[in-house]
Amino acid sequence: MQTASPGDIDSLRKREAIEAIVDQVKAGDVQAYRTIMIQFDRQMYTYCYYILKNHTETEDAVQEIFIRAYEHLHQYTRQVSFSAWLYKMAYHHLMNIKKKQSRWFKLIERCKEQVQPMPGQSFSQHEPVIHELLTHLTSEERHILLLKGVEKYTFDEISEIMELKPATVRKKYERLRRKLLERNGKKGEVVHGTFTATNGMH
Repeated sequence: MQTASPGDIDSLRKREAIEAIVDQVKAGDVQAYRTIMIQFDRQMYTYCYYILKNHTETEDAVQEIFIRAYEHLHQYTRQVSFSAWLYKMAYHHLMNIKKKQSRWFKLIERCKEQVQPMPGQSFSQHEPVIHELLTHLTSEERHILLLKGVEKYTFDEISEIMELKPATVRKKYERLRRKLLERNGKKGEVVHGTFTATNGMH
């Protein structure tokens, strides 16, 4: 029998703690919802800002997402984690806003961590390449890459968030990854290992 790792145990405890707070809110404890907002505020802000790239619009979007989540909390079930359910709410809200450009700072930082520059080159020399590559992704591809590569959701969780089949998400992820690698090759640049850390199949 496989023993759960400390990380898995900690993750499970956090999830159970959030579920308990959700139950409190459903039971009528409105003040308990503030705890949920505090818990997820930074994550929601970061996610929204990557898509909207505007602080004012991001603040408005986060506020609206929390309001909608509260209004629809009675629809939440434990078939998925509350975190995944909230991200699904955010995903649909951002899609409705129809903002197609974002800066993806955190994703670029992850790319830089994995990049092994060619002799005589520095990480800063690769940044324009990474920026240029990401601009050729569709809005859907950016969401998948962000949820998988940065937020570390599994394909099953992403499928719940984006309302796609897990197999479809997996195929789209592999397709966008090949798209980035092929475009990178056409530019004559060598960015070794980019996105390899996000290539795990779950």
